[in-house]
Amino acid sequence: MQVRARELQNVSIRVLRTECKCVTAKNRQPRRLSSDEPLTHGKDDDGSAVEYMGKHFGDELGQLSLGEEESDDVVCGISESIARDVEKAAVDLLASRAFTVSELRKKLRAKKFPDNAVDSVVANFKSRGLLNDGYYAESFSRSRWLSSTWGPRRIKQALLQKGVPDGVVDEATRRVFQDGDGHSNHATHGISQDSMDRLFAHAAKQWQRGLLLPPDNRRARVVRWLQYRGFSWAVTNAIVRKLEAQHLPED
Repeated sequence: MQVRARELQNVSIRVLRTECKCVTAKNRQPRRLSSDEPLTHGKDDDGSAVEYMGKHFGDELGQLSLGEEESDDVVCGISESIARDVEKAAVDLLASRAFTVSELRKKLRAKKFPDNAVDSVVANFKSRGLLNDGYYAESFSRSRWLSSTWGPRRIKQALLQKGVPDGVVDEATRRVFQDGDGHSNHATHGISQDSMDRLFAHAAKQWQRGLLLPPDNRRARVVRWLQYRGFSWAVTNAIVRKLEAQHLPED
């Protein structure tokens, strides 16, 4: 993500406005991100590469104060200073790495901001597209699959721990493991042929590393490798059977 913390801190933080009974808010249509809008790169909490949602992500952060004048209104009992502090803290956090909705909410609450102020900022950022669990889950899934050969089960476990809803996780892993790049993607055991081919290539390397082991031990080694990475038994069995068939003469 091409956003510099120094630039963000020079931006005056826009006063938070929410739609609630105590304030008459102007209706504003949030910017909607299209499904094909390119993602920009950033870092996850463990330092691994992930992608942020939307090519205008940095611009949105840097322009939160543009186009609106500060108001003396008290928004739902939240003072202007608290609203600005919460939003500035959120901007600083998002400038450092990607967050899920749940993660950002927890981070802000840990700073002892009022719950209603935190919830208002989070809702506002979601409406702008600055927080999007769907984009986060898909980029996280793709990153873990391509860089670490994680399977759907392990990815799902990690995303659920980050507070991403179950349905959003399932959709993200489906896009990564079943949709692929749009070629030869007839799904077998919930994984496209492209994904199966890529997984087989990685599993074959593990198989070759166990050439000196007895056949049963070699098989068990690959099974453990696949299961640990979060692939179903159906996928594991299909990969192992294919490996055994191709290397039968060597056994």
